[in-house]
Amino acid sequence: MPNTELPIDLEQQVIMMKRYVNFRQRKKIREFLAYAGYFRASRYGKFLLSKVGVLGSKSNTSVYFATYNFDLQLRQLLFKYCMKAEIYFKSNVSNAISIKTGDAAFYLDKQYYTPTKSEKDKNTRNKNIRFFNTRFFPGLTDQEETLRKDVVKHPELKEYRKGGSRHNNVLPVWAAFTYFEMGTIVMMYSYLRGDLRKEVLDYAYSGNNYKKEVTKQMDTWLDAIRNLRNYCAHHSMVIGMTSSVVILDKRDSTSLLPNNTNLYSRLYALKKVLSYKDGESLGNELNKLVSSSKIDIYKMGILPVDWKKLYDQIVIL
Repeated sequence: MPNTELPIDLEQQVIMMKRYVNFRQRKKIREFLAYAGYFRASRYGKFLLSKVGVLGSKSNTSVYFATYNFDLQLRQLLFKYCMKAEIYFKSNVSNAISIKTGDAAFYLDKQYYTPTKSEKDKNTRNKNIRFFNTRFFPGLTDQEETLRKDVVKHPELKEYRKGGSRHNNVLPVWAAFTYFEMGTIVMMYSYLRGDLRKEVLDYAYSGNNYKKEVTKQMDTWLDAIRNLRNYCAHHSMVIGMTSSVVILDKRDSTSLLPNNTNLYSRLYALKKVLSYKDGESLGNELNKLVSSSKIDIYKMGILPVDWKKLYDQIVIL
């Protein structure tokens, strides 16, 4: 397919930024564009332009850079807690299922999975089975083999290679999960047998006898965290973000999740998946960041006005 768009130099980019931001001196904008690139810079400009109705006018460079800096600090904070959620959940899946099954390499055994994901719809069931057999499980075995055999990238795994004390073994789950990406673990949890999905929750959280509906809710919470993690890892703008649907825990009031695809819904998902201590810390740290912000978070609709009150009322899993 031919590309009809022409490259634009830095001076043209500066001129184009005037669509979004009022400025007289070009130096700051030029320096920022040289650092961030036009596409990334223009995202913030478009966001602010969409808020002219509530802000009263097109933003100046002071508001523009304050918005960028808030988003930067917000991304750094959320990335930290996405990492905490990822490590916590990986450890819980690893420990809970290996102990339950007595199998240190359960993740490579098909008997512990449900390829249909127990879906009732025939087309969805068949789609799940195809993906499991052609993409997910083969990809999992390939990842394990690649890790084990890559001498250059992973010299620390030498004992699992020829000449090592465990060269006849595949990588145990606690080793493999250290390297597997969050997306792989999220997909793995979605395909695990129902009893094992519940086992993870029983092992990790304070409740007991979790039902199937909670494991379905967990799928959406994990997916929301995965999406947020990717936004943060790739330095994408998180203010004003919309992403995958988060399902409300039935123990929570519907008022605690006023929107199931916005940024706040990612906070809801994080509090559900994080340990109690980390969930509390996230709320407190974010509250400090919001309180010290130089922009009006609420007027811009970045978070609900009562987000902290709602967050504190979320029932822990």
